[in-house]
Amino acid sequence: MPKITAITQQKKLQQRFNIFVDGKFEIGVDGSLILKYDLQTGDPYTATLKHDLENDDRVEMAYTGLLNFIGYRERCEFEVHEWLYKKGFKDLEDDLIQRLKDKNYLDDARFARLFVRDRVKLKGLGPIRLRHDLQAKRIAKNIIEDELEAIRDDYDFDQMAAEQIQRKMKYLSRPILKDKKRLWSFLQRRGFEASSINFALSEIEFVPEERDNSPQ
Repeated sequence: MPKITAITQQKKLQQRFNIFVDGKFEIGVDGSLILKYDLQTGDPYTATLKHDLENDDRVEMAYTGLLNFIGYRERCEFEVHEWLYKKGFKDLEDDLIQRLKDKNYLDDARFARLFVRDRVKLKGLGPIRLRHDLQAKRIAKNIIEDELEAIRDDYDFDQMAAEQIQRKMKYLSRPILKDKKRLWSFLQRRGFEASSINFALSEIEFVPEERDNSPQ
């Protein structure tokens, strides 16, 4: 029967180990599997062990990739689902997502809270846009509404809309009704509610567009 003749740590990926069987390289595996199966030189290398190591190592490789993926910024469950699908690990989705949740690495409510505050503070987006963007991330409706309600305690969307319009007004010396439509569309695209848009435009006097009455 084949036997494990050496177990060596890889130089570049130190969390991985090479297993040699009968003097020849057989497989590279995650270090956790060395402990899980209590592998030692001289142990028999059976077909069952080979199968288990290959399957378990695929899981660990997917998990390590996920940790790198979520390490750059907060992720939601849908983004993890998409990553697993693209990387060919869809069959491992349920177990890996639960593993992340158990370690508190994945939390859609936390993601939504950070997402909303980031988009409001850095990009000045309104609640309609925020709701749309979170829905695109497949965040649950109750989480979305809770976070949108919470953000209103810290940010006044009416005032935010007004400040954005004031910045635009620096380039309009004599605003006309056509400008009002443009400004309305601008705030609408940024996700502000009609009440906030009306508030932002209420103090501005828009004049009718002058017609060209010169002789033809």
